Amino acid sequence: MDIQDIPASREDSAAAVDAARKPDPPPPAAGIRDTAFSENRKRGVHRWTPWIAGFSGSFVGGVLERESRRNGQPLSVLDPFAGVGTTLVEAVADGHDAVGFEINPYAALACEAKANVPRYDADMFADAIARFRAFADEKAWLRSPPMSAPPPAFVSRAPFFSPEIELQTLACMDFMREETSGWTRRLFDLALGSVMVGFSNYSYEPSLGTRAGAGKPNIERADVAGIIERKLRDMLDDIIAFQTDAARGRGAGAAVVHPVSFMEFAHRVAPAGVDVVITSPPYMNNYHYIRNTRPQLYWLGLASDPSELKRIERESFGRFWQTVRTGAEVALIPDLPDLRERLRELRSRFPEKGAYGGPGWANYAATYFNDCQRFCQTALPLLKPGGAMVVVIGNSILQGMEFPTDRLFAEIAEAEGFELAGIQEARGKRTGNSVVNSSARVGKAPKGARLYETTVELRRPLPAMTKFDAKARRRRGAKNWGMAARKSSVLA
Repeated sequence: MDIQDIPASREDSAAAVDAARKPDPPPPAAGIRDTAFSENRKRGVHRWTPWIAGFSGSFVGGVLERESRRNGQPLSVLDPFAGVGTTLVEAVADGHDAVGFEINPYAALACEAKANVPRYDADMFADAIARFRAFADEKAWLRSPPMSAPPPAFVSRAPFFSPEIELQTLACMDFMREETSGWTRRLFDLALGSVMVGFSNYSYEPSLGTRAGAGKPNIERADVAGIIERKLRDMLDDIIAFQTDAARGRGAGAAVVHPVSFMEFAHRVAPAGVDVVITSPPYMNNYHYIRNTRPQLYWLGLASDPSELKRIERESFGRFWQTVRTGAEVALIPDLPDLRERLRELRSRFPEKGAYGGPGWANYAATYFNDCQRFCQTALPLLKPGGAMVVVIGNSILQGMEFPTDRLFAEIAEAEGFELAGIQEARGKRTGNSVVNSSARVGKAPKGARLYETTVELRRPLPAMTKFDAKARRRRGAKNWGMAARKSSVLA
């Protein structure tokens, strides 16, 4: 099979730049904008990286708009699970400062690259793309083998690239190593990472698997350099559009991305300094973000040994079923009787399956909710009093049992000191509805069960007024009233 790609010549026109500006859809009547990440595929900067999960830029924009009105000033924004940077991009575009944490190195690369768009020199980037085009036209890989080599630690069931495509990919990597550096290198790496699965013998269904396993033919030929260049020119158009809009508005904010676990490194954020947290922790669906980005992690040099991926798995929020399914029973830490009973029932299901039955999945669920508690304990002190935390989270179905993860998360948050401002269903259908009865989870889902997505809104309470504070306020009020009365008598 061949991939036919659009020729990569650039039209430096206002139309190309305007096309990168996608207006936000109007919010629904309920007041919560659609969380669906699929919207981001068409929006400037957000569209740079395909991703399986997350929320939409317009959803984040709506939260920021509301909190800006409430605070009356630029915000300090935090996303503890920043993913590929939706929260940070929207915050920076609206003139707010933002901090993100992301433990997956490839997602962190995308997040940092996108959040720093205001700092890029568009002319320098255009020149790098032009040199890449000239390099591609020479087709040097036909005369001599590339210097780059496939990552030795990357092992796949079937050849990841067909021979001709692998040769072109390695040649493009030669150019990136020799002709780019710093931020231009990161943008070129991101462009390759975002398109490489598309010309490989693998595909996302939604987990990464062979094309043959999905009934699709392998990709034998493709214009690899042309595909990468097309992505680079889309990125250039978005950079120009973003910077133009920032110049016309109130300017852009600044962003910092920490490529580490929020739970371990939250001390990098000053206590009581955050106005709003907007985030979406991994859902309790065992989607393995690390394994599904193995090609990008290895081919971009972000990982060189399987032990590095194992470490990230162990440090990830909720960990993964594969890492906790065996061993001793994981005890639930949050004091939630209803959840404890659900876990007891889950653990009793399909014991003949061993780790693949109820006991293994109960360990996974207990670990997940323990991390929910730890997350709430870590996030609360970082918020300013009265600050908001908006969490997008989905329910779960394990071994035929439905877990209202949104409600349980809210209960955990309240127990740790948050005030619950509201829970609202944001999307009644999400990715994964087709697999609620899959053999991996064993057992049929309850009749009428569905996977939905919810917005849980929390706030850090304002400090309670002590008796001393109340007396002081009354004295100030009496003093001010007396001064006003005297002033009125003088004016009379």
